[in-house]
Amino acid sequence: MSSLRAVAEREINPPSDPTPFKYSYTHQYFCEVLNAVVVTLDQVDKFVGQLIKDEYGRVLGKLVATFSNVSGEVESIEVAINDALYENVPASRVKLTPDGPVVVSEWKVLSIDIENKLDRVKRRLRATEELFRKGSIPAHAYEELKKRLDSEFKILKDEVSKVKELLRRRAGDLEDLIIRLEKDLTNMQILYMSNEIGDQAYKAASDLLRNSKAKALDEKRDAERHLELITKLESEAGEIKQVAETPSPTSLLKVQPKEQVKAEQPIQVQVIDVTQ
Repeated sequence: MSSLRAVAEREINPPSDPTPFKYSYTHQYFCEVLNAVVVTLDQVDKFVGQLIKDEYGRVLGKLVATFSNVSGEVESIEVAINDALYENVPASRVKLTPDGPVVVSEWKVLSIDIENKLDRVKRRLRATEELFRKGSIPAHAYEELKKRLDSEFKILKDEVSKVKELLRRRAGDLEDLIIRLEKDLTNMQILYMSNEIGDQAYKAASDLLRNSKAKALDEKRDAERHLELITKLESEAGEIKQVAETPSPTSLLKVQPKEQVKAEQPIQVQVIDVTQ
């Protein structure tokens, strides 16, 4: 097929892409809700024995079992990756779609959880400072709230650091996978152009490799998007906290020691005439 050879030639020498993929964010954003609806047994039992995919469309294996509580709420599902490998997936990573349940990546579940926590801390810090600035809450209540939020933010930063490292590692693994798929595709193109394999073999291999590469790119971009969002939320919360810890000139005047105020007052001198 001449069309297949033309495609193979173009992919061996691909044109440069002048517009690399970029993600941008508006100032107003919304945190994702992964599993707002509880998954019940009657919603997934009809899919037992069928192939199950992840949210990027990759087949993970076959759904072979479901585990639920006495209320009929699914707690986990069992996926057969192959005849020798099985994975138990918690319900927090199962999302219902019109085509059936899909499995969400563990890194994404952790990322969404951290994003929601950071957003909540940021909004509470901002609300506390705004209420205190307007005089709507007393100083002792403000100090108690601020101390508690500072403690929670410090603990949260440790979690943030771990999730960010997980996202970087996952993005790196996906980049390695993309490079490997490109090498595989290049190898098949060379074999095809040298008439060592036929049209049918080349088409089957190239379609599979291109599809796998596209899905790996989708996940890599998604991981990078969540990493950027977490970094942005962490920075915004940190800026609010830093502003709250910076004393204003007015507050410095309010806490000026009484001794210093007295020292700055003029000394009154009384002259006594002792000659009389």
